[in-house]
Amino acid sequence: MKNPLEEYKRLHNFYMYSDYLTKELAAYINVSTRTIQRWMKGKNKPPEAKIKKIEAFLDSKKTSKTSDI
Repeated sequence: MKNPLEEYKRLHNFYMYSDYLTKELAAYINVSTRTIQRWMKGKNKPPEAKIKKIEAFLDSKKTSKTSDI
C-alpha cells in the first residue's frame, strides 16, 4: 500500500464524507477526530507509526468487507 492516508481519503469520500469513519479511525489509532481532519486537509502529516496504524485499519476494513460477502 503506497499511501494509506490517501487510500483512507478515497474510502472516506466513497462514503460521502461520513463522519463515523473519522471517529472510528480516530479511536483505532488513538487520536482526535480533529487530528484526522487536519491530516486529510494536508495541514499536518501523520507520523510514520500512525500511517502504519491507518494501513492496519484499512486492511481490517477490507477483510471485514470481504467476509460480509
